[in-house]
Amino acid sequence: MMFKVFDYIYYRWYNIVTHKDVHRDIYASSIVASYQMLTFINLILLASILFGFKRPDKIYIILLAVILIVINWYRYERGFDISKLEERWGNEPEDKKRIRFILLIAYLVVTFTVPWIYGFATN
Repeated sequence: MMFKVFDYIYYRWYNIVTHKDVHRDIYASSIVASYQMLTFINLILLASILFGFKRPDKIYIILLAVILIVINWYRYERGFDISKLEERWGNEPEDKKRIRFILLIAYLVVTFTVPWIYGFATN
């Protein structure tokens, strides 16, 4: 299930890159890593609030980011065939596509904003 969500995020962002750059797979893979990283940061914040444990140092967050980038590179760039995702979501109705994209943007904004607001509130 989780891979389906990230596959969809990858597929949508891959097709959004308007200049059809040869490296749009790198852009889409980096955006997927951003979604994953922000989700992880939000889960850590939630757990630290609920259970009162100390948040990890920045070095661990950076290490996690590097690991996510490597995993996504391996999954989406190393011999990946976009036609598999085209078969699955290529004929998606426009209204459904628009709603899902709005949800993806909203998810990105929320997962970015929550740690930012939390940082301001605690400092």
